[in-house]
Amino acid sequence: MNKWVAAFLILCTPILAFAEGSSISFAPPPSDWSIVFLGDLFGVVDGVLHGTGSQIMGAIFGVFNSAILALGGIVIMYTLLVSTMNTAHEGEVLGSKWSSIWVPMRSALGMSLLIPKASGYCVMQIFFMSIVVQGVGAADKIWNAALNYLNRGGVIVQPQQKSSQSFAGANNQVQAGATYLLSAEVCMLGIQTALKLAQQTLQQQTIASPCTGALQSFCNTPIPDFIGSVNFVSIQQNQASSQGLPPSGQFSATLPAFPNNTPFAILNGICGTFTWNPVNIKGQSLQSALNATTAGAQLAATIGSSGLEAASLGRAIAIQQMYLDLSSVAQVMISNNPILTPPQAGGQNTTPNFSSIAVSQYGVPYMSTGQACQNTGPNCVSWGSDPNLPGGNNTAPLFSGTEFQGAIEDYSGIILPTLNLINQFNNISTATNSRQFIQDAEANGWVMAGAYFFNLSQLSASSEAQANLVDTDTGFPTGYSLSNILEAFSQSRTSTCAQGGGGPGYLCTVLNNNVPLVKSIIGMIDGSYATPAASLPLSYSKAVPSAGTAFAQKSVLGSPLEATVYGFIINSGLIQLPGQPGLTAPQFSLYVNIDAKAGVVQLPWIDFGCGSVSPFFTICLGEILGYVFYDVMFRTIYNYFINELVEIIDTLLLQFMVIPFTFVTSLLQAGIQAIQNPYTNPIVALAQMGIQFINEANNFWITVTSWEILANISIIGMLALWPIMVMALPIIAAWLSTMVVIGFNTAYYIPLLPYMIFTFGGIAWLMAVIEAMVAAPIVALGVTHPEGHEAFGKGEHAIMIILNIFLRPSMMIIGYISAIALSFVSIWIINAGFTQAMQFIQGGSGSQLNYTNWAGLYAVFFSILIYVTMYTVVVQKSFSLITDLPDKVLRWVGGAPESTGGNAAQWTEKAEGAVKEGGASTQKAQGAVDKAAAAGLQKIAKKAGGGGSSGSADASSGKPPGGEGGGSISA
Repeated sequence: MNKWVAAFLILCTPILAFAEGSSISFAPPPSDWSIVFLGDLFGVVDGVLHGTGSQIMGAIFGVFNSAILALGGIVIMYTLLVSTMNTAHEGEVLGSKWSSIWVPMRSALGMSLLIPKASGYCVMQIFFMSIVVQGVGAADKIWNAALNYLNRGGVIVQPQQKSSQSFAGANNQVQAGATYLLSAEVCMLGIQTALKLAQQTLQQQTIASPCTGALQSFCNTPIPDFIGSVNFVSIQQNQASSQGLPPSGQFSATLPAFPNNTPFAILNGICGTFTWNPVNIKGQSLQSALNATTAGAQLAATIGSSGLEAASLGRAIAIQQMYLDLSSVAQVMISNNPILTPPQAGGQNTTPNFSSIAVSQYGVPYMSTGQACQNTGPNCVSWGSDPNLPGGNNTAPLFSGTEFQGAIEDYSGIILPTLNLINQFNNISTATNSRQFIQDAEANGWVMAGAYFFNLSQLSASSEAQANLVDTDTGFPTGYSLSNILEAFSQSRTSTCAQGGGGPGYLCTVLNNNVPLVKSIIGMIDGSYATPAASLPLSYSKAVPSAGTAFAQKSVLGSPLEATVYGFIINSGLIQLPGQPGLTAPQFSLYVNIDAKAGVVQLPWIDFGCGSVSPFFTICLGEILGYVFYDVMFRTIYNYFINELVEIIDTLLLQFMVIPFTFVTSLLQAGIQAIQNPYTNPIVALAQMGIQFINEANNFWITVTSWEILANISIIGMLALWPIMVMALPIIAAWLSTMVVIGFNTAYYIPLLPYMIFTFGGIAWLMAVIEAMVAAPIVALGVTHPEGHEAFGKGEHAIMIILNIFLRPSMMIIGYISAIALSFVSIWIINAGFTQAMQFIQGGSGSQLNYTNWAGLYAVFFSILIYVTMYTVVVQKSFSLITDLPDKVLRWVGGAPESTGGNAAQWTEKAEGAVKEGGASTQKAQGAVDKAAAAGLQKIAKKAGGGGSSGSADASSGKPPGGEGGGSISA
């Protein structure tokens, strides 16, 4: 722990942070605004902060530090007195409880850290401020890295492509390249393993050892890493000309690729040569194409030379990632070969080998029904063992079935920024304008990151077209050949090596013409020499389809070919990966299921007794009269007519309700169209929805006013609109009020939420820095205290706190970028399951809930309301990462959780409350205007009708036309 802390403190010290000439430095740029704000607060801090601001803090701390220094003298006197007494009493220097090494060192160090400088700050405060400034520089580096990635075509979050798009897209070119790489890697690892076996055999020979002759160099040289010898990025950089293009038109990498001055360079290319085209636009290199026009040159200047270089290397970087992904697959395959990797001494194999070239099977694709896939199809979704072959289901397959497609997906994901940049070439002016903010964002530093949220959104805007981009014109090899290995041996491949001793012939020589060893390597790739041969299907072709042809549609089952490179590729290619769930937003529709009888209330049967009245001549007249007049006559007549009348009224009212509810449903659906686009930034989508809600709600008030006019000037209008205005309008008004409240919140508060949270977090960071500067001399005083931790005394707890202040800006940037990505992913998660959950409310098939009549009419509104609420909540919670990460991350290494960021995030609630209050006031004022307009229209209608009463219902009170007492109606 002491070494770790010491290393951290050295890392944070500006002078000792990095050696001279290092390309990495945590020094913030001179224009960083957070440094300016620190200067505003603290003025000049010796050698760390400079500026012309007020020096009042230095003057204050000068006195404060003097007081702490005086206390330090008291602590030193206490230490000297007690240590002398302990020494005399116990006969041990400083006593048994105090460290004779650390206490004197801490006392001297603590007092030296309390010495005030000319600016008024002590050494400890200067050290703390240097850590703060280094934290600013680290955050700036992270912020610039994110901007540079976006600048060269990247996006913050990208939906996963469908497996059919990434795996078979671009005319199968990437798939063919991946097939070539995996085959070559199995070849290289196989030869490497075979050479190690041969070297061990030669080194163990003591009589007439070949290691003293022609093979001395081979015996004395460790077998190198064949896979690690190939680096496609370095190869492209070495082969590129000044224009970024290779002289031959293509970049190429021999497999393996050892330096020419090594003994194994003679084997370069024995497993093939991988080629790829440079990234180009219309036959020109990326940089040449951009510089060909003025607009392109402006875009190139905006992106910068480093960004263009990274984009030009995009294909090589993607190839390298795919190569590394497949290398782990190749390693498992080689380890599964019983000839190349024989069992350890004493090991027993209780189950028979899967084939002569594989101990265990690789696995086969399975359908959701639990049966092995015979052909490609959407039901091939899993992977398992082939029960019809040796081993059956007793052992798990070596692979999960997604490794090959995963490598191709990694390739597509890494090259996507370059593809986006090429795609933006068609609209250079827009691409240039969207990048104009980057220079200012980098110059201003991390503290202003929140202000550029919408710029980031525009620059990294994802669309369905971008999500489906795949690499084309790759220049990858279209087929793999094993001829180089076969050339190492004579045509019969049974006795003598090829003549010449160089190239492939050298391989045969050092392997001592071990033909079975080489056959096993070849058989692992294409199935040759795999036994038992009788199980090989006659219709099976050993050649994997080349680029430009459809991939194999039939699985490889029931033969040793399952455990070959080609068999594994074919089988794993049949699995249908899920792609990106949640890209289909739920659709809402008005569900009308009217059952008028459900609302009918009938009079019950009543059993009348005599009560306390004595019977008349033993006859209970009260019971008879009650039975005759109520149960028989009144109840029967009432229930008959109520059944008929209420049924008609209920049906009419419900039908009248459907009309306005359908209208409001259309308003709601129009409003949520923005948030139903899964590619739109959720903050932008919510703002668009809020704008739509506000506009539609206000437009509806105009519609209501027109209804009132019609109801006041026309008998037909009154008769047609009266039921709607009395029955539906109050409910619709409540719904529209909810729309207005949501609209004001999402249109005015949500768009500024990222900026507010990040800005408040930055202010909270400044508050933490002030606290640290006040605590610094006290920490130094704690170091002088003889009790406590050996190295830091009472100042031990300050380590995690200052570490939090150092990392807080960086973690805020990480939380900021993560929050944007999480907001997308959260919405996709909601979309993925909401339709399934909502079908029970909206009357889906098999629903256990019967939403009829009024409940059915209300279902669409509350379904939309719940969806909008969930959408808004997850977006708000996503951006809490900005403050949650700095507060909570250090818990993982024993630090106490902070509350600085969480408290700052709560400051946004006041802004949210102000917006809601403003929206409610606006809505109330609008309602008052509407009532005044309605009253004015009624007066006008009375005058126009010769004093007749209004034919309109008050939309707010639901009163019938003519007031409480009714009145005449005039046309």
